[in-house]
Amino acid sequence: MPISNWNTGAVRSREAMRLLADEFGADLDWNSILIAHLDTGFTNHIVFNLASDRPALLVDRGINYVDTGVSEPRDPLNGGGGLVVTPGHGTRTLGALCGNLPGIYIGVCPTVPVVPYRVTNGVMLSGQTILNAANAIMDAVDRNLADVISISLGVQSIVGNVKQMHALGRAVDHAYERGVIIVCAAGQTDDAPQLVGATVYPGRYSRTIMAGGIDADMKVCFDYEIGRPFVDIWAPADEICRPNSVFGLPEPFKDVAGSGDGTSYATVHVAGAAAMWLRKHGAQLDDDGYVGWQRVEAFRAMLRKHKQSLAGNGVPTRKGPTDTGVLDCVALLTNKLPPLSSLKKAQLAEPEVD
Repeated sequence: MPISNWNTGAVRSREAMRLLADEFGADLDWNSILIAHLDTGFTNHIVFNLASDRPALLVDRGINYVDTGVSEPRDPLNGGGGLVVTPGHGTRTLGALCGNLPGIYIGVCPTVPVVPYRVTNGVMLSGQTILNAANAIMDAVDRNLADVISISLGVQSIVGNVKQMHALGRAVDHAYERGVIIVCAAGQTDDAPQLVGATVYPGRYSRTIMAGGIDADMKVCFDYEIGRPFVDIWAPADEICRPNSVFGLPEPFKDVAGSGDGTSYATVHVAGAAAMWLRKHGAQLDDDGYVGWQRVEAFRAMLRKHKQSLAGNGVPTRKGPTDTGVLDCVALLTNKLPPLSSLKKAQLAEPEVD
């Protein structure tokens, strides 16, 4: 059984939200900040309050790139094709991000506007679904003017996907140059036994923020012996309470008692933290001239500097001033921005050869 709410306590997201409410009002105005979430889409679940005057999801602004002739990014929950098919994955991760039903279920960052995109039937991207993700990134940046893009998906190998990976890399570059923070999952070895210790794209691109996973003991819960240099921050990814939707059951779905594992959940914790960080520091970022990629790198720098310590379990991270630790939402809000002169532009998102 999941340890109820351990994840939000671990990253101090409730405290951070209270700080924002104290500063900007109890009915928190997000000042146009928007998160785009690329996944299997959404379903009608009670935690999203879709029939209310303030739903958790901006469904009409999303796009369905999977189902021909369907514009709404709704997950049909009927399987479909693809690698590692995971119907309902979008609902589970969206719920953990922004679910907002007091007394029943609250996500990491309730009330933040989120646009769902349906780009795949499963968590592993390949072929057309890589192109879907690239197109969704471009749309989120150019049409929806998203500030944060959350991607709880991954590409394990570029073999056979070189053309599609170039498109994905160009989309990541486009977002980065415009100051959009893309948060991606590190992946885990049980998804890719042939790549033990590796991490996945698009998180492998240096212009994204990669989230690795921890458990309730603040220990790294997946083997990243090869991939750890790409991890920017660690966040909850084990026994996460999350909503669920099951094909054939009546809507709206009501299940909130399940448990989820994987860096998909670490990703949405960090995406929510990015939205909080932008709300707190947005005015100063504008006033002090943090533009384009500098906003992304300022966030990365603060993640790396103002973090909590990992518990020792034999999984090393990089040493020195860029050593990584556990997400701390309060520290992101209460500490100063890094000097502009300290920020360095990341290299272009170009595919590597496996």
